[in-house]
Amino acid sequence: MRRSKFSALNILRMTKNMSFEIAYNELESRMKDLAEQDGDVFLPNARPIEPVDYVLISMEPSLGRWASSSEQAYARVKDGFRNFVSSIEDFIVHFCVRQYLCKSAKSYHITDISKGAMLVEKAGAARTQRYDRWYGLLVEELDIVSKSGAKVIVFGNTVAKFLERKSFPRPFTKVIHFSPLAGKARNDGLLGKEDLFLAFKESVTINDLLSSAKETLKASSIPECLQRSTLESMAKKQLTQSHLKLIFNYKTAFAPIASRA
Repeated sequence: MRRSKFSALNILRMTKNMSFEIAYNELESRMKDLAEQDGDVFLPNARPIEPVDYVLISMEPSLGRWASSSEQAYARVKDGFRNFVSSIEDFIVHFCVRQYLCKSAKSYHITDISKGAMLVEKAGAARTQRYDRWYGLLVEELDIVSKSGAKVIVFGNTVAKFLERKSFPRPFTKVIHFSPLAGKARNDGLLGKEDLFLAFKESVTINDLLSSAKETLKASSIPECLQRSTLESMAKKQLTQSHLKLIFNYKTAFAPIASRA
């Protein structure tokens, strides 16, 4: 009898996971179509395997650092390249979410409003109109990937103001953007907390970031060869003062959110 019950629970869990995967696959197909209609390269996110406790929303994927042309970008995506798992800032975000937000085995998903990769200098052109085209898919994405009561966190003023204008149906918390272009916000977040930062900055090392990156990549849907090359590249990096300021800002922002979970 016990064995039968266990089997029934497994079947139920498998059915739910299959339904989640089917829904996410169908949504991702429509995202790819829209990115291509926009003339951009669809850059998939590392997908969750089931609904999550936290969803973090950024702007749009950047092109240039990981691919010099659309043709190269399409090839890299076909080979398994994914969003939010390549730069040191990407892995700082993952480290901070894992370390300061996701207590007690909580789960998370990171996404953008629009999913077409583009050069930074192009991204600001007609951004509002582009976001308007993508908004419905973003709402659907959150409906699929969010657990009941999941918390939403957005990166930066641009995302926050857009969602406010759209009367986004979920409450959200704004934190600073992780882009190096938003470096001033890292300094602003230290005002009045300089002593706390001095005490904190020796507590995080590049090895901590590497360990977190290894776990993040292991949980992602990208091939092992790409995971290895990414870690090899990360191992050559150093944590700068600016990186440490970004980590401190996220620690400060995430801790009270985690405490309310």
